[in-house]
Amino acid sequence: MSDDPNESRSERHAVLDVFGLKLEVSNPRLAELLTMNAKEALTTDLREFSSLRGDTPRMQAEDIAQAVPEMMVSAPTPHDEDIARNRKEFRLRVAEAGRALGFETRPDGLWISPTGVRILTRTAERPLSLAAATHFVGEMSLIHQQREDASECAVLFVVCDQQTADVFKVAIRQRRLYSVMRTAAIDNLEEMRAMKHAGTLSHQQATLLLAPIANIDVGEMMAVLHAQSAGPEFPIDVL
Repeated sequence: MSDDPNESRSERHAVLDVFGLKLEVSNPRLAELLTMNAKEALTTDLREFSSLRGDTPRMQAEDIAQAVPEMMVSAPTPHDEDIARNRKEFRLRVAEAGRALGFETRPDGLWISPTGVRILTRTAERPLSLAAATHFVGEMSLIHQQREDASECAVLFVVCDQQTADVFKVAIRQRRLYSVMRTAAIDNLEEMRAMKHAGTLSHQQATLLLAPIANIDVGEMMAVLHAQSAGPEFPIDVL
């Protein structure tokens, strides 16, 4: 080991120098990240920096604390894990309902009907405010516009309850996207699944309910079905 007290310091890298106060780190790759300009940082995959401590799979909290002393780094909590699990389970419920209704369901949320209609689904497993729903609707509008199959593709928001469906209904109307988007509570979707299993709802009828043809709230359309349940079979047979 060297007796030179400056040797360890020579291996450190300055990442900030303000009014004579220097912030230094010993890891050269961490220094590269911290001195990168904002545009580069936003477009750089942070996984490139996963080897900051040899074979450690992710950046350690102490590395970040060393570089930015005022930053607090917290590990995922049981609450965070519960949220992630609930989100995953909700998406699985939605996908299972879609398959039961006769759609090919893909991991990216796209449902494909044998009729040629495509439905891009997005889920909300918890209640959202009108502001959040409006933002969500706006983002999905941009994604929809950029799709090559936009003319054959609709957007369906499957949400946790009817109250949240009502919030999305307002957001869709405010943005005048009722010809592209529809919203459904998970209970409505699973009720349609049961009707399909019982033979009282066909795939074509389900597609009409879920694609934006006449209304933007599946709950209202389901009410029409219930009103007609004592009479002749639901009359819509084809698209």
